[in-house]
Amino acid sequence: MLDHREEETRETHAQLRIKSTMAKVIGSLAAILVLVAGLCLVAGAGDRCPGVPSMTAEKACKAVCGTAHMRSLCLRTLLPRAGGDDGHGRRDRRGPVTYYVGVAAHSALDAYAATAAAKRKMEYSGALPEDERTAHERCMAGYNLASRFMSRLANVLTTSCDDIDAAQLTQDYKGSLRGMDACRRKLFAFPASPLYYRNLADRNKTLLAALLCTLVSNPSET
Repeated sequence: MLDHREEETRETHAQLRIKSTMAKVIGSLAAILVLVAGLCLVAGAGDRCPGVPSMTAEKACKAVCGTAHMRSLCLRTLLPRAGGDDGHGRRDRRGPVTYYVGVAAHSALDAYAATAAAKRKMEYSGALPEDERTAHERCMAGYNLASRFMSRLANVLTTSCDDIDAAQLTQDYKGSLRGMDACRRKLFAFPASPLYYRNLADRNKTLLAALLCTLVSNPSET
């Protein structure tokens, strides 16, 4: 009977030691997680590229948009994606302008895709005259060109500081604008075409990305 009690006592002590060890392990893991989170916050806070200004979306839009229409488009594009946590539970509404370029570029690419889908839908209807159908095809060649350049602008969201090149950004936004203008020239003879007005709207989105790029080329705030 005594041996049985001693065995139970030893088992109890072993269980206590296991629980104590697990508690220490869990405490150590928690401390490590807190440390890692702190390091991430410090890294995020210092992750500013030299020569790339940071500002609010409102300030970026005001800096590059000369008309009420473009400012409105800019704010509608950037504000839903602007701001984040500053690491201290507060809302940080400033962001690097390269982030805004990437957001605007993705918005333009979405618009290009929607226009291409609308064009395919019209082609399937079979009601288009042959000359207008040809104009649509040539217009889409311009969209393909714009998409290639705009995709590179969109990649600025994941580009490291060392790889941000203001001259390359300029080349890309100019290429995107050339694509939009190439489409527009093909549609001049068909102002009643739905693609005509879609192209006007898409060019404005392209122009917005281009204007935001100028903040990288000629930063006004560091």
